[in-house]
Amino acid sequence: MQHETDMQRNTPHAHDLRPTAPRAALATASLLSIGIAGFLAACSEKPVAPPPPAPAVRTDTVATQDIPVAYSFPATIQSPRTVDINARVPGWLQSQDTPDGARVKDGQVLYRIDPSQYRIALDAAQAKLAQAKAQEEVAQARLDTATAQRTYAQATYDRNKDLVASGAVSQERFDQFTAQLAEAKAAVEQANADIASAKANELAAKADIANAELNLSYCTVACPLDGLMGPSKYFEGSLVGEGGKQLLNTVVQTDPMWAGFSPSANYLPVILANQKAGTLAAKVRLEGAASNPTPATPLRNDQPAPEAEARLVFVDSQVTGTSDTVLMRVEFANPDTVFRPGAYGTVEIGLGTQKDAIVVPEGSVFARQTELFVWRVKADDTVESVRIDAVAKHANLVVVAPGTIAKGDRIVVEGVGKLKAGQKIREAKAADAATETGASGAASTKVEGK
Repeated sequence: MQHETDMQRNTPHAHDLRPTAPRAALATASLLSIGIAGFLAACSEKPVAPPPPAPAVRTDTVATQDIPVAYSFPATIQSPRTVDINARVPGWLQSQDTPDGARVKDGQVLYRIDPSQYRIALDAAQAKLAQAKAQEEVAQARLDTATAQRTYAQATYDRNKDLVASGAVSQERFDQFTAQLAEAKAAVEQANADIASAKANELAAKADIANAELNLSYCTVACPLDGLMGPSKYFEGSLVGEGGKQLLNTVVQTDPMWAGFSPSANYLPVILANQKAGTLAAKVRLEGAASNPTPATPLRNDQPAPEAEARLVFVDSQVTGTSDTVLMRVEFANPDTVFRPGAYGTVEIGLGTQKDAIVVPEGSVFARQTELFVWRVKADDTVESVRIDAVAKHANLVVVAPGTIAKGDRIVVEGVGKLKAGQKIREAKAADAATETGASGAASTKVEGK
């Protein structure tokens, strides 16, 4: 028994095999768990997306161009002459010979007032004139008679005055001759007085005739200028010309016209300098209207506005203190009466031509708050935003003050809205443009279908 126990103790293989099998199984299970976990972890990871391609844009180099220098100011269209048509004599409005709103000429009959009472007054004045002339003729005849009698009386007096002393003519008889001479002289004076009175009556009658003729002429109300007639205040059958019923209508001159505007006083020196040099140009534009409208067609904003060449005719003598502006006025032809008094328009003042001005397309400019920028492309095809100082706009170009960008700089002109600073760009090709156009069209169709 003791021998068997020693044999068992001295046999290591039988003792070691019993605990070894469970350890191997455990190791195998651990490796399997690690593999499964790794497989599951690998399956749960998302694939890494490739970086987006550089946006396709269109670029161009900054150029220079000769740009006309012009500034626009809001203006009010004005008529050089606005005339009130008044009834200058009281009476019944007999007719309106020209309709409201018509284009009228100088001397054209607008209204007629009943002339009956003024014809009667003219006839009476003419009768007075005839009577005064008759009185003058009678007085003249009396003067002739009185003059003849005075001549005879003077001759009798002269012939007998020396005979009184000799007694050939009695004093009593000579006194008769003296009285007759005095009567003849008085008759002459009276005849002259009658003639003067008749002439005065004649002058008064002529004045009455002139006044009656004038009043009669006022019964025909004529236009004093070429222009447009406004709406009538009174119509046929109304009693006009009395109290507050004088105003019948208003006529405004429409050709030429004025446009009044008030630029800042800072513009005054350069405007006057260009006017003196003969380089000042001006245009008047009626914003919002169409220059060539089509009948039965809605008004479209894409049509050019009516405009007319103008010339500066007035600069106020003083600056308005409250607004620091100067009232100015330009004159322009308006044969078609498109511009009407009271309308709001725009006056564009041209101040010569700016040589080699830096210009960029309008579509390349974008805003951030109150500042304007463009995307400039660097040598490595990345973009940076550059602030610009826009000084004017001409057609579809923006004139930029020198300093931030220069001639030859490469800038983005299309696709501005999809960029950010430091982003790399690529030049758009025809296929890119077609793709963008198609996507844009699809989006537009989708919006319209909503």
